[in-house]
Amino acid sequence: MSMSAQAKTQDIGGKVIDENGQPLPYVNVVLLSLPDSAFVQGAMTDEQGIFNIVTNQSQGLLKLSSVGYETLYLEYKAANGLTIQMKEDTKMLTEVVVKGQLPKTHVKGDAMRTTIAGTILENAGTVSDALGKIPSLETERGGSVKVLGRGEAEVYINGRRVQDLNELSRLRSDQIQHIDVVQNPGARYAASTKAVVRITLKKAQGEGFSFQDYVDGMYQYGHTLTNNLDVNYRTGGLDITASLWAGRYGHYKSMQEHELTYFVGPDYIESNTSQESKGIWKGWSPQLQLNYMVNENHSFGAFYKYDRHPSSDYNGMIFTDNYENGQFTEHSESRVWQDETISKHIFNAYYNGKIGQLGIDLNVDGLFDDTKTPGSTTETTKDATGGTTQRSFESGTNSGNNFWASKLIFSYPVWKGNLSVGGEYSYNHRTDAYSFTATDYVPVKTTDTEINEKSSAAFVEYGRSFGKVFAQVGLRYEHLTNDYFNFGKKEDEVCRDYGDWFPTAVISAPIGKAQLSFSYRRDIQRPNYANLTSSTVYVNRYTYQSGNPYLLPTYTHSLVFNAAYKWANLALNYGRVKDALTMSTEPFPGSEDPLVSLVRPINSWEDYNQFSFQVSARPVIGCWHPMWTVITQLQDFKSPTVNGSTITLNHPWFIIGWQNDIELPQGFRLNVSAQWYSKGDYNNFRMTKTRLFTNVGLQRDFNLKRMGTLTFDLRCSDPFHTNKTDAIVYGYRELTTHNPARRTFVLDITWKFNEARSKYRGSGAGEKQKARM
Repeated sequence: MSMSAQAKTQDIGGKVIDENGQPLPYVNVVLLSLPDSAFVQGAMTDEQGIFNIVTNQSQGLLKLSSVGYETLYLEYKAANGLTIQMKEDTKMLTEVVVKGQLPKTHVKGDAMRTTIAGTILENAGTVSDALGKIPSLETERGGSVKVLGRGEAEVYINGRRVQDLNELSRLRSDQIQHIDVVQNPGARYAASTKAVVRITLKKAQGEGFSFQDYVDGMYQYGHTLTNNLDVNYRTGGLDITASLWAGRYGHYKSMQEHELTYFVGPDYIESNTSQESKGIWKGWSPQLQLNYMVNENHSFGAFYKYDRHPSSDYNGMIFTDNYENGQFTEHSESRVWQDETISKHIFNAYYNGKIGQLGIDLNVDGLFDDTKTPGSTTETTKDATGGTTQRSFESGTNSGNNFWASKLIFSYPVWKGNLSVGGEYSYNHRTDAYSFTATDYVPVKTTDTEINEKSSAAFVEYGRSFGKVFAQVGLRYEHLTNDYFNFGKKEDEVCRDYGDWFPTAVISAPIGKAQLSFSYRRDIQRPNYANLTSSTVYVNRYTYQSGNPYLLPTYTHSLVFNAAYKWANLALNYGRVKDALTMSTEPFPGSEDPLVSLVRPINSWEDYNQFSFQVSARPVIGCWHPMWTVITQLQDFKSPTVNGSTITLNHPWFIIGWQNDIELPQGFRLNVSAQWYSKGDYNNFRMTKTRLFTNVGLQRDFNLKRMGTLTFDLRCSDPFHTNKTDAIVYGYRELTTHNPARRTFVLDITWKFNEARSKYRGSGAGEKQKARM
């Protein structure tokens, strides 16, 4: 019998971690035979850093390689449970930037990875600023993160789900190692997750106390001033961070012009409205997080945050002129006031570890909030004959959530790959009470609603490497029950009880110097609670705004293709959308006056197709770091019109972007960017004019030696007042809207002293349910 026939099959498996003890996903692990070092078998680590190779080789070397880390060679042992630590390779990262030998954005497993460390993007400013310079991402400070062609993304930092997106404006870009953009997330993510952005921070340096203070000032129509102080203490495996954020927002003003047109029988009605409003709100938010790493296989922690907004003073004026068949009929002026008080508690606890080859990820979450929103409208009307009428309307809304969620994921190496199974459960008790008083009759009812919603999910996901090819498939099942009560009486026609299956798949591989990936996902988008409310807001005597408790969820089949070649990237996205959510202006149901309109969310008439195309290039030319981007989107959305016909909104729209980062002498950095938006259609909106959005900024770091570093970042957005929006919103009543532009000035000052970075590794549970609140 030959020696090869006698060789026994044996497993080589383990976990790859970084210098901070955190798992390294998508590391290439290759088994080389001795003594000729020929390739025998290979694998790739999964999201938990786990790999497994089944071989009959009696001896050999393991070669481990990943972008940003030193290539490692180890003589293998026929055993599972190995823990291998890789070290960062700063020199290699520098070569990526200066010599351009490796792509900055490339395919990595299920994601497109952009390396930040060692590149000009380290100096982008905040994490939010850095995200805005990544192909396919669109961000705004303190606002959402969107993946073009997919929608809003969940954001994770070192495995922890970001609850407050303001956190992206409080962390600095030089803390980032790399960013992964997942356009079709796997089955471990909730089916309502459109996209995922995973941010990996650099290894924390030093022990003891450290702090970072970040001051942000902004001026537009008024001023905004915020401050965030982080104090960190680290020793051994213990990491404690306390933060306090406080601020006053007062820079923003909304200025809009609307034209509402429709038919009432043979009469053509036209209503021209100009609106100007401004809100000033104050808030403060302490938070505390604790992380303890027992060893490289076990860590646990907890996170608590309290948000308090004691006031939010909103004031606005609405001027409306009404015409019937071209003849003036009425002029009205409405003064609108609203205040809002919010208290919110957010809690997360987690355990992340490994017992033998079994990986465990457990999260428990809680969210408890209370919101009170009183408001009033005083309206003066003057008709064509000069007669004057005055009316007033006062309202109040009290809402709250009592939410708990848990998530548990197990992972285990199977058949040279990794199998993950898990489940998630959440429960929310939501209350929403609305009351009003009015001097005249209004077609509005008081409501006192209660929603008890339970959501459970289970998933299975398997991924493995076949040489250089990585493949992953998954299946998720979600079941939701929603009991709806109004004044204690259950309304069965609004209650929901349904379950769905959601498959996912991804495959990625290099072909020559190009890197390709293809993925599929079926997802769901459930309406936010604000869109499900029965409350009706009085705008003026002819316009009301409300939610819609009869809304259906939106389903999408999504196919995504990504390609990367050196410094160029290509993304193609196709989606088939069912019951899309859109805003509609309609006759007010049950109103005796046919001129009264109701603005509310509805589901689209028919299924429709969406296609987006994006190509970007980011070369390095000396001290100049440009990025050019071209994006286009097509659809065939059908909408009703004012004359009773149906229109197909299929005009394509384009975005052409040009970003420039220039390194200047004396440590200065200049940022100049411009984005041009064409006319075109999106959902039931038709953009009727082109617009141009420009930014210019200047940065400089100051080394204070023993006192740390100080960074100044001065910017101006839209200096030429060209970011104006004009659109038509189609429906039974057609709305034309115009939003003017206004330049904005921002000054950020960041002081870092003996900075240490978070080790928090909680990933959160019930994230999409919390987002709906």
